This record gives sequence, structure tokens and C-alpha cells, in this order.
Amino acid sequence: MGLNQVKAIRNSLSRYGLSDQEVDSELSDLLWHEYFIYSHSGQYNNAKNSLAEKRKIDMKLAELSKNDRSAFNTESTLLWMESHLEIMKGNYDKAKLKLDDLKERFSDSSDPKRFDGYNNLMGMAYLMSGNPEKGIEHFENVLDEGNIYFQYFKGLSYKASGNLDEAREIFNYVAKYNFNGLVYTVVRNKAIDEIKKG
Repeated sequence: MGLNQVKAIRNSLSRYGLSDQEVDSELSDLLWHEYFIYSHSGQYNNAKNSLAEKRKIDMKLAELSKNDRSAFNTESTLLWMESHLEIMKGNYDKAKLKLDDLKERFSDSSDPKRFDGYNNLMGMAYLMSGNPEKGIEHFENVLDEGNIYFQYFKGLSYKASGNLDEAREIFNYVAKYNFNGLVYTVVRNKAIDEIKKG
């Protein structure tokens, strides 16, 4: 999204009586979707630009909150997204280094799911770099398995490791998941294709 587009969207949203913070929040969501589409269509420079614009908005919102936890969570989410982009670009070692930083950020947290984002992306990085067994180890350490996007990649890891029954079960789950949304759209038809392959 170029600067002119951001301004145009900002002006359009403002006409609905939204506050500046509400407009920024909506723009942040739009930039996330834009980033995700670009990263999955191989338009990595555009994905990077969307992420950079999202960073500006999200850090501004975190600053306005005057809440250290909000800033920490925002920075962590952006680091997670940067790691995802490196995986999509095929820069697996760079992604793993960023993910190690992400894991370190949450090492003092008592939340049992604190490493789920790390493990999902690390599982994806290992799968895509040719080590699906190590990917499975990470996917199996995820406590909240509700992220359908990563369930698909977990299925691919099982398939690549020769665990076809487990893979088929996951692909069926992904294909029949009763929810709509961009992330789900990206993996649903791919899961159906995997089922057809057998």
C-alpha cells in the first residue's frame, strides 16, 4: 500500500466518525492482510513495505497506550511477522535467528502458550528447509492447535516424514474447517489437493 493509498483510506475511514486510533487500527489490519497476500504470492518487496508501514502504525498505537506490555507485545508480533517473511523468502537461517530472539523475549513469561508462535513458525521453517522431522517436533510442542494455517504445514511435515495417516487426518480437518477468512483461504484448497493426491 503506497503512501497515497494510505492517505486515501485514512480519509475514507475518517468520514465514518472513527477516532484517529480507530483509523490506525483499521489500517493496521488492512496492512496485515496486504502483507499476507504479498508474502504468499512471492511479492516480497511489497510484503516488506506493507510490514514497514504496519510497524509505524502499530508502534505509534503502542506508544499512545503508554503501556509497556502493549509495546512489548507489539514488538514481539512484528518480530514474528518478520520471521514469517524470511521463511516465505527462503531465508531459513535468518528466520531461525529471529525466532530465537522471539523465544528469548518470552522466556520469563508464565503463560503456558508463550512459545506457540515460535514453535509454529520454527516448525514451518524446518519443514521448508528440508527437515520435516524437526518441524514435527516444533509443531507437537504447540499447545493451542487452533491455528488452521499452521495445521496445514504440520500436515505437510507429517507427509514429508512418511506419516501419511497423520497427514491425511490433518488435511481432512483443514479442508472441512468451518470458518472463513484470508488465512484459511490460503490453505483450504491446498489441503483438498493433498487429500486428492492420497
